[in-house]
Amino acid sequence: MKNNFVRAVLFVLSAILILSACSDATTPAAPDETPVTAAPSGEGDPVTAVETEPAYPPPDVSGLDFGGENISFIAPEWGTIRYQYTEELNGDSVNDAAYNRLVNVESSLNVKVEWNWSTDADCHGVVIRSVTAGDDAYQIVYTHCIYGISDYVTGGALYDLYDLPHTDFAAPWWSGSMMEEFRIGSKLYYAAGDLVLQSSICTLFNKKIAEDYKLPDHYELVRNGEWTYDRFLEYASSVSLDVNGDGTIDYRDQTGYTGDLTERSCDIIFFCGEHCTSRTDEGLELVFWSDKIVEIFEKTYAYFMNPDISNGYFRFYDNDQQGFDEGLALYTFSGVSGIPSLRDSEVNFGILPGPKYDEQQERYVSNPWPCFVCVPSTITDPEKTGAVFELFCYKSGELQTAYNENLIRGKSTRDEESLEMLDIINEGLTCDIGGSYLGFDSAFHKIYYCFYELMPNHNENIASHYESAKKPVEKTLSRLYDKIIKVENQG
Repeated sequence: MKNNFVRAVLFVLSAILILSACSDATTPAAPDETPVTAAPSGEGDPVTAVETEPAYPPPDVSGLDFGGENISFIAPEWGTIRYQYTEELNGDSVNDAAYNRLVNVESSLNVKVEWNWSTDADCHGVVIRSVTAGDDAYQIVYTHCIYGISDYVTGGALYDLYDLPHTDFAAPWWSGSMMEEFRIGSKLYYAAGDLVLQSSICTLFNKKIAEDYKLPDHYELVRNGEWTYDRFLEYASSVSLDVNGDGTIDYRDQTGYTGDLTERSCDIIFFCGEHCTSRTDEGLELVFWSDKIVEIFEKTYAYFMNPDISNGYFRFYDNDQQGFDEGLALYTFSGVSGIPSLRDSEVNFGILPGPKYDEQQERYVSNPWPCFVCVPSTITDPEKTGAVFELFCYKSGELQTAYNENLIRGKSTRDEESLEMLDIINEGLTCDIGGSYLGFDSAFHKIYYCFYELMPNHNENIASHYESAKKPVEKTLSRLYDKIIKVENQG
């Protein structure tokens, strides 16, 4: 997705160039001239004007008129998807951006958007039944991060997005790298981009505790590529305090980390640049096991299961922020969609990416447990669907900006640096094919949630745990791939 910070810089630079050109109307530059140099008033070396890359061309919708026909969306009313649709302006920037997008798409293409809400578990069932009946009831479908992902594809219910007219998945408003990472076989069934507000997983830190313990500037650590898992564990281990004086450290005391670790223990693996599964030319591969994974697990276990500084945090919390919102922890991991729950908290907090494995890791990584958008195979007007699909994503930039700058910064966080950190986080989004396609499979769950299954039971034998689940998971991955390729060949 577009990096808002970079957008702002490019905009300012472009404005400077325009004003500079307009200030000297008597000496216009020919189109083929080299960049003009100018020295500031007084002494100094000439400064070469900065050349910005040309903007990516917007979708060409000229001449498209669909005569007021309906285009039907369906979505689970879940997570950040709930911000995608509204029927009126109400003064809230996120709401109004969604409304303006709706009106713009409808007027530009002369269509009427119908929006249908469903529950997490029921949405894919509604779509599957519609496709099975051969109905063109829905043209654009938002997905849950797990529900229906496998069923849609293996049931032949989805249209190949590569064949959808008027789409350009190389455009910056689409998350091309994530879509490629998620693709299986030669067809593209799921799209991600600005039209999906992903709840990226981040680190929240308590600024007062960091200051009280004279910890380094966390933002500078991130900028310098020095925000690593070892530093996270080091700092988290240094701030435990028996607040209530009962001689034990538990969820009522100050610690380095607080919050439920069910999903967040999986996120530690992604932060460190690892995956559970990946796609190869031959199929789907289980890539979880390595010496690095063992090292990450051992470090994680050593911190979270140390009763002198931590208490595990698998049982006491209903959400990521509970405990952190009371000022009792230096860190918590959270989806950004959960940050607004801290609006009423007195905690002065900041946002960081998840920590890298080490300084050699190329980038900060976050798996947002992604939602996707797809198109049923029964659509009867690919031209209309494709045009709306593309324009809806392109026009979502304002919604993305409102979500980041207002919902997150203006209403929830306390500093400009956190907005910069959000840009860094969103530049490193990833996904795990197995996590979405097989998230509810019992055998796969045993490996995907490996840290969570072992630590509460005080089980340090990760090797034995992995070996007991390896073969069933490999068979499941093989069967899934074969089903998808069979659907492709039939299509």
